[in-house]
Amino acid sequence: MATQNPQNLLNRLLKEPTETTWLEFKENNDNPDKIGKWISACANAAILEGQSRAFLIYGIENQTRQKVGTTVRFNTMKKGGENFINWINRMITPSLMMEFLDFEEADKQFSILVIEPTYDRPVKFSGVEYIRVGENIKELGDFPDHERAIWLATGKRKFENSISLPHQSVEQVFEKLDVDIYYKLSGEEKPQKNEEVIRRLSLYGLIIDDMEGGYDITNLGAILFARDIGAFPSITTKSVRVIKYTGTDKRESSGEIEGKRGYAVGFAGLMQYVIKAVPSEEKYIKGIRTMVPVYPETAIREVIANALIHQDFLVSGAGPVIEIYSDRIEVTNPGNSLIEIDRMIDERRSRNEKLASTMRFLGFCEERGGGLDKALIEIEASNLPTFDFEPSETSMRIVLFGPKKFNKLSKEEKQRACFYHCVLRWMKKDYMSNTTLRERFSLPSEEYQIVSAIISESVKKERIVPADADQGNRYAKYVPYWVK
Repeated sequence: MATQNPQNLLNRLLKEPTETTWLEFKENNDNPDKIGKWISACANAAILEGQSRAFLIYGIENQTRQKVGTTVRFNTMKKGGENFINWINRMITPSLMMEFLDFEEADKQFSILVIEPTYDRPVKFSGVEYIRVGENIKELGDFPDHERAIWLATGKRKFENSISLPHQSVEQVFEKLDVDIYYKLSGEEKPQKNEEVIRRLSLYGLIIDDMEGGYDITNLGAILFARDIGAFPSITTKSVRVIKYTGTDKRESSGEIEGKRGYAVGFAGLMQYVIKAVPSEEKYIKGIRTMVPVYPETAIREVIANALIHQDFLVSGAGPVIEIYSDRIEVTNPGNSLIEIDRMIDERRSRNEKLASTMRFLGFCEERGGGLDKALIEIEASNLPTFDFEPSETSMRIVLFGPKKFNKLSKEEKQRACFYHCVLRWMKKDYMSNTTLRERFSLPSEEYQIVSAIISESVKKERIVPADADQGNRYAKYVPYWVK
């Protein structure tokens, strides 16, 4: 990100209580090779400590922090006959965003080198990785514990932590983010002072002090609390689209909307729209005739929340899409699943941990990993067909099916229901049996042979296995194939 005011940045960094591994003050040292080693060392230190930037500052007396000025001018320096900036960009790998700021203050010259680590891997200068140990620069390979820690840190840098909109004033933060909805959803009392609100937003990683007197809004803050997603270039394509079709295919649609607000701000309105758009059936509730959606609201909520949370934000030009047909709902998110399809119900993994934890904290979905199994429990209780997973290279789709009588279910649908019912039973520390599967299909006891045939076929296809290899057929119990 471009520095708007280097003087403000200098004054802010001078307030740091001590010089750190990612912050170095110098008076004069224009040796290109030494600067290259410092870039590698400070960048790797920033990765290790979770900092978004590292800084080399010239013109400051190291011990006293006095502004003494410098003779270093990055933009006119040479390495041999080559421009220094061109040379250093060739010598540093991977390629980094670096700013070379030469400026004056009170008739004294200062220079700041701002380094943004890529978090892809440790940073090298001239093919060697460096790290700062105390006041010294050492080769990273000599410190294996530091090296392992940096490699671990590179895997933790996520889209959520990156900057969506830099250099915002307090007023601009409140203008672009709906702060009130955070306090409404969290149940916390909103502080009277803006400083405390800003501190809270910083604590949760929604904004970051930009060290120039302002704040950077992170992608996490923007995707959740944006008043207008279009104001944030990094997420402008991540709004949710809802399309309603009149039939079972895409030939004719009867309505389409696209969300313009962050997920936390717009989720309640999104759910209201979807619930009104899905087919309903007439039921008597406490003696009162009521129109009720044919899909459990909990199942819809968890599947939509799952798509928002687990999408791959790095897939460009695509956001979550909800398509409502007369006989089904399809919810698609960018990015294939990180989890094998057969383990979608019981395994716990997310590519967007901060987004997931914040949405759980705000009450939009179940506890960690509990969403899809909760949705499936509601689907079984409503005697609906089991939902289906449709992965592709660039997306994941979950299909919720409307009501369908047992004798209208395809062989594949019966097998899928059998498998995921078995998974749910196993997650409850229990077993699937002919009896439990009949109850799942709402079939009477005399239909046990039909259910036995479904179970036998599932065993034959190695989707489920007997809980006990020596068990008889009468009281047989089953577990998913991957349990054994």
